[in-house]
Amino acid sequence: MQNEQNNYSNLNENEILVLKAIATASEANGGDFTYFDEVVSQINALTQNQVKGYISQLSKKNYIYVDEEEFNCQISAGDNVDYLTDYKFN
Repeated sequence: MQNEQNNYSNLNENEILVLKAIATASEANGGDFTYFDEVVSQINALTQNQVKGYISQLSKKNYIYVDEEEFNCQISAGDNVDYLTDYKFN
């Protein structure tokens, strides 16, 4: 685990918003994973397509892993933390 969990300098405001929603949505699963529809239900300010785009960017930046083979893609922790709930926000 890299110690970058509080350094979001390479993320824009909406990427941080989506990452927060992912962390919150994963709490019901012990921080291990969440699903796309659970993330979307946490965000009112963005459309589903916008959320998909930001999830793609977060995946490219290794904040999360996405299993896109499932109908409702599963999202799990990337290289920066062991659990999605390890991401901390001020």
